[in-house]
Amino acid sequence: MRGRRLLGSKSKINRKEVASMEKLFNKSQKRLGVSSSSVREEGERVVIRGEDMISSLPEPLLCHILSFLTTEQAVQTSVLSSRWRHIWRWVPRLELDSSDFTDDQVCVYFIDKFLAFQGKYYLREFKLTIDHDIFGGDASLYEPCLSKVDMRKLERFQVENTFGPVSFDDFPTPLTLSVCEALVCLKLHYVRLNDDLKSLSLPCLKIMFLEDVVMPSDAAAEALISCSPVLEVLKICLSKDDFVVALRVCSPSLKSFTLKGVERCYVCRHYSVLIDAPKLEYLSLMDYYHFRSFEITSAAESFKVDIDVDFAEKSNFMLEMMIIYSFLNNFSGVKDMTMSWRTLQFIYEIHRMSTLPKFHDLTRLRATACLNASPELLPMLLEICPNLKHLTLELFIDYPVASIAGLSTVRLPPCLVSSLESVEIESPVTEEATELDLARCFMRNSTTLKKLVLRLNESTGVKHKPCDLEQLLEFSKRYGLSQFEVLPVVPTPNPLPEEYVYVKSHRF
Repeated sequence: MRGRRLLGSKSKINRKEVASMEKLFNKSQKRLGVSSSSVREEGERVVIRGEDMISSLPEPLLCHILSFLTTEQAVQTSVLSSRWRHIWRWVPRLELDSSDFTDDQVCVYFIDKFLAFQGKYYLREFKLTIDHDIFGGDASLYEPCLSKVDMRKLERFQVENTFGPVSFDDFPTPLTLSVCEALVCLKLHYVRLNDDLKSLSLPCLKIMFLEDVVMPSDAAAEALISCSPVLEVLKICLSKDDFVVALRVCSPSLKSFTLKGVERCYVCRHYSVLIDAPKLEYLSLMDYYHFRSFEITSAAESFKVDIDVDFAEKSNFMLEMMIIYSFLNNFSGVKDMTMSWRTLQFIYEIHRMSTLPKFHDLTRLRATACLNASPELLPMLLEICPNLKHLTLELFIDYPVASIAGLSTVRLPPCLVSSLESVEIESPVTEEATELDLARCFMRNSTTLKKLVLRLNESTGVKHKPCDLEQLLEFSKRYGLSQFEVLPVVPTPNPLPEEYVYVKSHRF
């Protein structure tokens, strides 16, 4: 359990905190040319025998400076001098984490006092993190507290519920959205919205994150999106507890949309999605369960797509194929796509059983693939992307494996790489040098290839012999590449096991 600090009008900052703050303050004065001997303490006040440039600023500017700090940090500035004692109270921003308080009641008490002091229409930003990793915590205390936040002039509003080792068993924090005429950014995590959204208006809202937000109905979800006429960025992680079965995203201004699905708790877990967003430039899908249907009725002429989906097996094979075919057909005109390993596997398995639509307009593709995948996978990928010009492959090893010779035996017919102009491969170094064989394969079969970049990760402990890379360089000259590079890659630390590196988190 984290250590707690008590904030509020009834609390006192301990001597260690005062000493630490004065130490930091003295250092800042030295940078301004004020010697430490010019600083003396009189009771609770720190007096500077020199020019205190910051304290001489007008209070509105000081409040603006403090607005870049958390509320806890802003409160700590009250020890600097009597001038600073109450300035933090006028900062139009409240950012709190319940873990910084002794319990939820103290946190709620502080919020109530802060809101009462500020008065109406003064607050511009509200951010509350409710830490459920507290034994004996009571999240229900925050419902009346949140209802007191006057949102009429609020520009940013964020409520986040965090969970430690404790399970996801708490009920979502109930929340009622009221008049929000100035709200620009709304971020909610694990809250329950009341069914009063049809009359809601968000005329200035541009960013909306709804993560594990329990929606009362399909109509409520649609109303929340459609009441935001200037919305540009929307992220939705469907809640396992909500009642949304048909998600309709209709927005004339939306430019970026991220959708993540979760396994539902109730029987009808399959849901349908309809997207009507004529200005949509970026779409990210992450779903491992099942769309009942998925349809894009309008989007920008050229928009990027990031697909990380999988389909659960069903007994009705024909119905399954119709859903999959309809889903992929939505992206037949996409020019720029990113595809996860999970999706690539799924497409490969389906392609073996049935003909799928081709991405004729796709010119740029980024895909993640396993080095020990079937040698037939890469030809299949190039076959469904007949006009591909730029290909980026992120390769990895699926441990444990007896051999990773899969892609080293790949055969690429020249007709499948006739349009390729650039290839970038990021791969771990392997004893079989599969990544080098793959690079040679692209050079050998593509007559239009101009650029090949090979990024090698030596985290496996294996290194290529210098002669191997020299031979590959000569090979690139033989086939007339104008640019060939071999670059080292510094691996990023990952706390998860190796086999889970390419599984994305359910959190944004």
